[in-house]
Amino acid sequence: MRARAKPSAGLRILKATCSICAFVASAALPAAALGPAAASPAVATLSPPPILVPPLQGPPGLDTLPPSLQETALPDAPEPQLPTQSIAADAPPSPPASLAFSLAGAVSSLSNAAPAPKLTNAELDAACQSGALRGKPCKLEWLPMLWEALEATAIENGGNIALDSDTRNDLAHNPYWATYVKCVHQYRFRQWTDDTPFIVHGIGHPMQGASVYSIFAQNDPKSRGLLIANTGNYWRAHLKAMAFVTLFEIQWKIGPASEAAIGNSGLNTYTTPALNGKTTNETGFQDFVITPVFGLGWNIAEDLVDRFVMPHIWKRTHNKLILTALLPLTPCRDAANILRYKPFYYRDYPLTPLR
Repeated sequence: MRARAKPSAGLRILKATCSICAFVASAALPAAALGPAAASPAVATLSPPPILVPPLQGPPGLDTLPPSLQETALPDAPEPQLPTQSIAADAPPSPPASLAFSLAGAVSSLSNAAPAPKLTNAELDAACQSGALRGKPCKLEWLPMLWEALEATAIENGGNIALDSDTRNDLAHNPYWATYVKCVHQYRFRQWTDDTPFIVHGIGHPMQGASVYSIFAQNDPKSRGLLIANTGNYWRAHLKAMAFVTLFEIQWKIGPASEAAIGNSGLNTYTTPALNGKTTNETGFQDFVITPVFGLGWNIAEDLVDRFVMPHIWKRTHNKLILTALLPLTPCRDAANILRYKPFYYRDYPLTPLR
């Protein structure tokens, strides 16, 4: 084996000098991290001149130090502070400036917006009739309308019971359901006239129909407050009301709270000199037609009074007694007002004279 050559004395002196310098540098590193006050004078005296190191591109750590210093670095050395760019990268991204601005504007407008003024009934009806407002506010108010129709039916049945002894007797002695079914079965649908006086089918039933027209109108925002005019709104409102009046009359003649059920109309067949010996049970088809058709004519007549007569009276006086005394001018409209607990002279629209 070949013997290894011994290093020369000069080389040994150079290695010893480098070891001493490395030891002194490793001892001075923690003292420099703690500040000048923590460094001992001896170490400061022995420390070599500072070594210029190029700036690092990231946060300083052990892996960025020279290999000779990595082994001597203290484990409890203070953590270096990271740059602000790395902190911002871990944070959740903020919304765009335009979105933040729009959200702030929306919140500001909601907090600063004043509540919308509430519409009066007249303004609401006008908006529904013009088409500016749609949806639930413009829907027909079914429950109040049906309640008022029930009130009208109860009043009419009460009048029959109070004024007709035969109705009282039949109601007191006949079973309700069996008698009602028999009356409907014997109803003369194929005969036009019901053999009643003119004041009944010529006056009473048209007034009944006109009252139900007013009940419908005062519960329909698209019909309420309409003055007579040759417009689509006016005639559409009356056609819708005619369908309701027809259903009301069917119930009144043969329904469960009808003349057939409570008044036992059609139960008894008899002869009378007024009919020249013909038999009758006072039933016929005419009232199913007269009530909605003639009732429409009566309702239009009251519209004319409200359009051309009542405004001049309202212009001269608002005395409640005088206005109540004018009930014969619009009796059906006034009766419908009572059913909704309003005065006779109440109107859903201003009565202004024509210019």
